[in-house]
Order: sequence, then structure tokens, then C-alpha cells
Amino acid sequence: MIPIEDRIGISTHFMPSTHGEDIFDALALVHDAGFKGFEIVPTLDQAQLGYPENYPNVGIDLFEATPEDVARLKEALSVFDWVTVHSPHLDWNLCSTNRHLRRLTQQYFDKCFELAVELGARAMTYHGGHETWGYIRSRERIWDYNVHYARHLMPQAREAGMPVGFEAGSLEYLKYVCDRVEGWGINLDIGHAYMSAGTDEGFFAYIDEFKGRIVEIHHNGVNHYWGRYMEHQPPHLNNMIDFQRTYERLREIGYQGPIVCEIQGQDIAQVIQHCQESKEMIVGIWNGSRKLAQRWNVAE
Repeated sequence: MIPIEDRIGISTHFMPSTHGEDIFDALALVHDAGFKGFEIVPTLDQAQLGYPENYPNVGIDLFEATPEDVARLKEALSVFDWVTVHSPHLDWNLCSTNRHLRRLTQQYFDKCFELAVELGARAMTYHGGHETWGYIRSRERIWDYNVHYARHLMPQAREAGMPVGFEAGSLEYLKYVCDRVEGWGINLDIGHAYMSAGTDEGFFAYIDEFKGRIVEIHHNGVNHYWGRYMEHQPPHLNNMIDFQRTYERLREIGYQGPIVCEIQGQDIAQVIQHCQESKEMIVGIWNGSRKLAQRWNVAE
């Protein structure tokens, strides 16, 4: 059984190249901070932070990368005990009404899986497709495109022994896919699930429904204010997620997979700082040495 502190990692998602860093700089910084796991989002075309323009997140482009580039990445990642791969999602859409974009998205997502196999990844997570603005279709027709991709990939995932699943979306949608594709799972992004459910009870229904099919956890806080949500927050800014009950419940069901922090920061150093705060909190709750008095990471 792997100790909980060794199952917590950091994702390149929300890891901005503020000072000109690349993926290799990020790998060194995360390893130096003592994290045992790393999740890579293989793209150079996603960003969240920066003003007046965003700083792209660090990563790699799989349509442009050479075999030598992938080999160098694999060597650099070897300092970690485990790796996970997460497909990009900005401007990609498995369910687009544009058939060419659907095909291109599937091709890139297949390359993400090939990378996961090459790296010996612990899990592979995808963002499912979504509606196209201005084109009305039933939700089932949209969901069926995601089912189609899951059915396409599942035989390869089974052969590779690779846990795979979709993240984000309603419990009903995720159940729709999992019920139709044997072996398909979910990435339980705690923030996404809480925002989708809107209540503690609705969130814990995800754990009850998908117990045994959670391939990975994404950890982040959610700040709920003025009727809206700000996700991917550090735990001291969270006021929505009941972290205490969440990690106690995940321990109760015997979850032993990776827990990947997706937390915003103005630069990589601040991202790591926030993730270290989360790591300390998760380990304390999991081991029974920390009891939160409030949801925003204040101990009793």
C-alpha cells in the first residue's frame, strides 16, 4: 500500500510559463519540492493566467513532437514514482457538430493515450466533448459521441492495463457513459463535481455511484461567492468543498489511486506552494491527525 503522501502530485494544468519556463523547468521544480507524482497535459496551447495576455501553460505538443522529444520527456519524468496523462480540452471537442474537428480531436486524444502507454502512466484522463454553441441537439446525441470514443479506446486501454475515464460533468452524464462502456471510469475532479452537484449530498453521490471506478482524483478548492464559483483555488480560499468528509470517505472506500493537485498560482513557485498546503491538509485528514474546523483549511 503506497503511503498517502506519495500518492499526491501536481499537474501542468494551471502551471504558467510566467518567467519563460518550459516543461523541464517545471519537472525539476516539482521534484525538488518533494512530490512523488506528476501529471502532464500534453499541449502548448492552454492558459489561464496572466495579464494583459495569458502565459501559456508548460507542456508538449504531440502533433509536433519528435520521437526524440518524447524520449527526453520520458527520461525527465523518470525521477517521479508515477505519472498520469490528461488530455487538453481548450478548443478540442469530441462532440463538435463539425465532423472534421471531431476527427482531429479523436486523433489527438489517441496520441495522448499513446504517450500515456509510452510513459507507463498510472492513469489517462479525458475531457468529454460538449455542445456546439448555436447548434441545438439532444443531450443524449451529444453524450453518444463520448460513448463512441470510450468504446473506441477501451480495448486498447484494457490491453495496456491503463485505467481511463472522463472527468467533469453531471453524475447523470458520467453514469450514461460508464453504463455503456464496460471498464470505463471517471476522474473525480472534486471541484467540478461539487459545482455540478451544488450540495454536499449531491457530491457524495458521485463517490457512492462510482466507487471502484475512480481512476484518479483531481484536487482543488472552490470559492463560492455572489452565486458564482471560482474553482482551482488553494484550500485556504475554499469555502464550498467539505475536504474533511471527502478524504475520510475516499479512505473508507479504499481509494488507492493518484491525487493530482490542479491549483492556480501566478507562477510555478506559487502553484507549488499552494499544492504543498493541500498536500499537508490531505495527509493530515487521511491519517487522522488533522480535523478541520472550517472548510477553508482551519484546524480545530
